[in-house]
Amino acid sequence: MNIVVTGATGTLGMAIMERLRKEGNSVIGIGRSKTKINQLIQKGFEIINCDITDAQQLSQKIIDCEVIIHCAAFAAPFGSKKKFFQTNVEGTKNVFQVAREKSVSRIVVVSSASIFDGMNHDQPHNDDTPDIRFRPRHHYGASKFDAENFCLTQPKDEWIGLRPRAVFGKGDQTLLPRLKKLIGKNHYKTIGDGNGLIDVTCLSNFVDAVCLAIKSPQESLGKFYNISNGDPRTFNSIMKTYTGKFGSNFKQRKLPYYPILIFAYLSIAVASFIPGKRWEPSITPYGLRQITSSLTLDISEARQALNWSPTKTFEQGMEELE
Repeated sequence: MNIVVTGATGTLGMAIMERLRKEGNSVIGIGRSKTKINQLIQKGFEIINCDITDAQQLSQKIIDCEVIIHCAAFAAPFGSKKKFFQTNVEGTKNVFQVAREKSVSRIVVVSSASIFDGMNHDQPHNDDTPDIRFRPRHHYGASKFDAENFCLTQPKDEWIGLRPRAVFGKGDQTLLPRLKKLIGKNHYKTIGDGNGLIDVTCLSNFVDAVCLAIKSPQESLGKFYNISNGDPRTFNSIMKTYTGKFGSNFKQRKLPYYPILIFAYLSIAVASFIPGKRWEPSITPYGLRQITSSLTLDISEARQALNWSPTKTFEQGMEELE
């Protein structure tokens, strides 16, 4: 098949392109990082420098395509509200517009479990996009929430959505840097007791779901599906497993939650007032919630509708990390 992958220079996009090429598909990547574009070109990939927020440019770049896998997003614990919504909402609208112009048969939309950020997490979340009353406050979660709601207004036969949680694996650029910040010479830090229950997703399990979504039956379309390992772990156990790769002498060091929460709010207040290029705080309230609050997903519908199941375990995924 002829497949276009947006967000090709990100961890998800690169992994998806590698798998699709290995399976014999013709793959074109769309990204913005010139350094990573050059690296991918050296690996033999066809990569186009394109901004998805520019509909005209996107239309010119996408010529012969059967499927678009839309991974491109601005995902960060801190940043400009305008950038979050331009990339995550307007960019998604542009992808749908161009797909319709070019008679693309299917769009696979990658969302995020951060759309549940405004809800209670006392039980696993099902696949339904939350009611507007629970729209997240953080710009990332809110923009992905709005993007999902836009997709839900589009014809069901045009798209299918996947909603992963904490994807990690080889080449990880998201989870791994955050874990490393919490590791000392012979200890790792948790904020609070570290018992928040977190659903994580091995990268290869997510790529499996993407490949199945490309060819999933018609009745599966027009809906978002939760994707995870289906094996939630406490943050403490995640840190313990990761540091175990480097030795058995790492001890847990608990940091008090509320002083760090206050520091996080002060940090983003200061960062928001810095003119010019914004400084990114080392900890934000959003980032703090990701590692201290429980958030689990019900993946039963993805198993049934996509005939998918997570095959790589958490421990196997951790082995791939540096």
